Amino acid sequence: MTMEYKSVGLISFIEAGINNKRYNLIHLINIAKILDISILELFKGVGKILQTKQ
Repeated sequence: MTMEYKSVGLISFIEAGINNKRYNLIHLINIAKILDISILELFKGVGKILQTKQ
């Protein structure tokens, strides 16, 4: 299974935070499927990150 992009441009923009690009729910579902993990695994530690920004 792949994310089926013809280039890495969108993913590069998302990773670098360029042009206000972000992952959406469909991206996250696809990533979880590719990695064969629960989508919840992608959110582990987010609470700690958000607490440090407040």
